[in-house]
Amino acid sequence: MELAGIWDCQNRRCNARSARIRIHPGELQAVSAVEFCVIQKGKQMLKEVTLTALASIAKSTKARDWKMVNGGTVQFWTCLNFSYKLRNVETTTTICNELVNMCVSKGTQFSANSLLPIRSANPSQIEEALIGVHDQSMARLASMGQNGKQLQLLIIILPDQSGSYGKIKRICDTELGIVSQCCKPANLTRLSKQYFENVALKINVKVGGRNNVLSDAIQRRIPLVSDLPTIIFGADVTHRQPGEDSGPSIAAVVAFVDWPKITKYRGLVSAQHHREEIIQDLYRTTVDPQRGVIHRGMIR
Repeated sequence: MELAGIWDCQNRRCNARSARIRIHPGELQAVSAVEFCVIQKGKQMLKEVTLTALASIAKSTKARDWKMVNGGTVQFWTCLNFSYKLRNVETTTTICNELVNMCVSKGTQFSANSLLPIRSANPSQIEEALIGVHDQSMARLASMGQNGKQLQLLIIILPDQSGSYGKIKRICDTELGIVSQCCKPANLTRLSKQYFENVALKINVKVGGRNNVLSDAIQRRIPLVSDLPTIIFGADVTHRQPGEDSGPSIAAVVAFVDWPKITKYRGLVSAQHHREEIIQDLYRTTVDPQRGVIHRGMIR
C-alpha cells in the first residue's frame, strides 16, 4: 500500500491538517472508517494516513486476504429470523453458512453447526421469541453436559419494517444477557462479500477477538503509556435536550483493559441528577458492619 503523506479523501489530495494515525504501509487493510485490521508482513517503514482514507481504500477493493489480529471463539450459536421475505429455510441457512464461512476465513473460531435449528418467528412476538431461544439454548446446553455455559452468539435477521432494533437489543443486552448481531434483510439478500466482511468484524469484537492494533503500542513506543503498566480512563456526561426540565443525565466511564496493546475497552453507565455535570457515582465507599469498607462506584 503506497501512501505518501496525509491523504484527504474528500478533496483527494494531501492535507497536513487531516487527523492522523501512524501505521505500517502494506500491513493494514481497512474495512470502515473506524475499524481496521493489522496484518504482519515485516515491513517497518511508517507512514501517516487518515482513517477516512483507509475507508476509501477499502471501498475501492474487492474481497481481500486479510485476517483479524486475534480471532474470537463462537462454539454455541443460532439464528432467529423475523423477516417475511426470508422465510425460506434454505435461504436463511445459506445466509448463515456464508457468514460463518466468512468469519472463519478471517480468523474467528466458529462452529459450523448451530446449537439450535435456524428458525423464523413472528415480528409481532419479538420478546416471546427471544425468551424462547434463550430458554431452549440453556436446556440444550444442560442436556449436553455444558452446565454454566450459555449461547455465545444470536444472529438476528431483523423484521422487514424498521423500528424493532432498539427493542431487540434491549432485551438481548439487558434482560437475557445474549450477545447478538442484527442484520437487515435487504443487506442479506445480495449475499455481498463486503457486507459479510463488515459483519464478521463486528462479531469478532463481540466474542472477544481483536480487529486492530496500533503499531506504536505493539512496539512500546507510546510516550509514558508504554513505559509502565498504565490505564487511561475517559469520562463524560450527556444531558437532556435544552428545554427539558426533568429526566436524568447519563454519565459514562470507559477504560482499556489490555495494556500494552490498548485495544480492548470496558465501559459503565450511570444515571444521575438532571443536568449534574460532576459524575456522582464515580467512586464512593460504604461501611458494612461485617465486611468492613466496601469500594463502590464506576471506578473501584
